Amino acid sequence: MECYITYCVKGFFAFDSENKLICEKLFPEEEIINRLAEITDKKIVLEETDIIKEVSEDYDEIIIESNKRLSDYDNDKIIIKTPNQGGEYLRSHYGEFDLDDEEIIRIYQNLAIYKIKKESASEDKHLIQAINSIDEIDESVSKLIERIREWYALYFPEMEVVRNNETYIKLISENKSKDEIIKAKPEAFPDDMIDLEEDINPMDLEIMNNYAKSIHELQKSRRNIENYIDSKMEAIAPNLRLLVGSTLGAKLISHAGGIKHLAMYPSSTVQIMGAEKALFRHLKSGDRPPKYGLIYQHPQVRGAKWWNRGKIARMLAGRISLAARRDVFTKTFDENIFEEFKAQVEEIEKNNPFPTKTTKKRNEEKSKSKNKKRKGKKKKRRR
Repeated sequence: MECYITYCVKGFFAFDSENKLICEKLFPEEEIINRLAEITDKKIVLEETDIIKEVSEDYDEIIIESNKRLSDYDNDKIIIKTPNQGGEYLRSHYGEFDLDDEEIIRIYQNLAIYKIKKESASEDKHLIQAINSIDEIDESVSKLIERIREWYALYFPEMEVVRNNETYIKLISENKSKDEIIKAKPEAFPDDMIDLEEDINPMDLEIMNNYAKSIHELQKSRRNIENYIDSKMEAIAPNLRLLVGSTLGAKLISHAGGIKHLAMYPSSTVQIMGAEKALFRHLKSGDRPPKYGLIYQHPQVRGAKWWNRGKIARMLAGRISLAARRDVFTKTFDENIFEEFKAQVEEIEKNNPFPTKTTKKRNEEKSKSKNKKRKGKKKKRRR
């Protein structure tokens, strides 16, 4: 004999082969959202366990609708089939079980709101927003500084000797006139500087000072967010922070969509994360595949000899995966993680002081293909 178990927003139901209701285990009214959320997360809830236990006494086969694996159930009689006969009957006869469309829609809307709130409460979501804010501030500040330099040069062109953007903005925001700027940083300006009479409207100068103050506030906000990211990384991903630094670690988490997603990725995915365009170009046109993506920003990769970068990037990607998994699953901290990685980098550099013949051949082939492309373009132009 066989029976069919299915569930809906009310609870779990068991039917026999003739679609007669054998038993039901309803969710408590106040726990419906929690139960549905647990089922979505592939957990076996109390009502499911109870109904399986009850029908196991009288039936040889229990065919159940489930999003879980067969190995999750400790019962040899269970067969997973989605949809099954009982589920189809339940969905076509909702009225018999005191269910209506409005109630189902309301419950699932509440479930969606619950999931959104739960997801937004996770620590790494705040970290993702913070690192994305850093990128946007950098982009905005870069454009604003370009504008203020061009504008302020109309009044004080000698300020161009100050190459550091942060110092440049700080001097303008904290000093209202060129005399005050020179007094604040006399070593930056030559003694024989040509001093022309000031011929500027005070209103123009005031506007430029306020503009510089706004940029300075943005720069301070960036530093505050950077400190926040560092403390957040120390709290949720200390191993990853030690291995790659707070900024790069946060970028990897952001690109993956969360620390747990990053921990689940294979190291081969981590290695090229951020180089998707190059990867798709490789798949489409047959160009050489990318060796690294975001992890190129790591000093040990960026500072390595060009023929060793691929090896170091591959090894670093493996270390990142292990660090993320340790942060997510075991919650243990390895204080030697960076030193061990650094030692392996030194070993790679020591064992490969010169490019191999294979590497030279590849570069020759690459240069030949580029020359062929250039010649092809020239022929087209002549035609």
